[in-house]
Amino acid sequence: MKNNLTNPSTEKYILWDLDGTIVNSEDVDFKNKIFSFASNKTGLVFELTEDQYIGQTGMEVFRSVLKSNVTNVKDLIGAFNIWESFAIASLKENIGMVQPRENVVEIWKTCFKMGIKQAVVTSSYEDIATQYLKNSGLYEMCTSITSLEHVKLPKPDPEPYHLAMSNFNVQASSCIAIEDSFTGVRSAKSAGIYTIAWVKDIEDDRFSIADVVTKDLTIDAIIRGLFPHA
Repeated sequence: MKNNLTNPSTEKYILWDLDGTIVNSEDVDFKNKIFSFASNKTGLVFELTEDQYIGQTGMEVFRSVLKSNVTNVKDLIGAFNIWESFAIASLKENIGMVQPRENVVEIWKTCFKMGIKQAVVTSSYEDIATQYLKNSGLYEMCTSITSLEHVKLPKPDPEPYHLAMSNFNVQASSCIAIEDSFTGVRSAKSAGIYTIAWVKDIEDDRFSIADVVTKDLTIDAIIRGLFPHA
């Protein structure tokens, strides 16, 4: 885990989700391609609806695939590991297709110049997160990556955010989280963090638990969350 923190209590942190938030890896066609490849390689048909695989962990997607195929496996973990290996291979082969989300790079650079710490809390693996950040030119500005292999309970459990804050030795009041999925918003809010839901459908009631729901992320919204009494 990338972590080079020496943390005064006055420092502020933006905890960014990765997939669909920093990079457009939650694109429906991109994810469909990856999961279809993995399913085909393991003798399964991938026919899930968008809400069954966008913003979900790999295991959640795999369970849904098994259910839609009316397939039971004796060794769920073993079968998932094989399926996931094909999905990751496809992702890595096509990772150059994934671009940063709109105005993310500008926001990161501005916050970095302001001295605001920025970290990633993701349900992806660290090597994938690292490559996305390097491809986007953001890796050197990233203080830490908390990824899937670092936790026992991924999002929507609050453990990823609790772990990130513990590693930084900060309270939730020093942080904001930026998420694009209901799973991620639940995780951040359960950890007590001020959360911005940066989503395409601001009318989706599931996101009402977030502090801010927007389809246009701005520096002003971030500053208001970090410095509410300024």
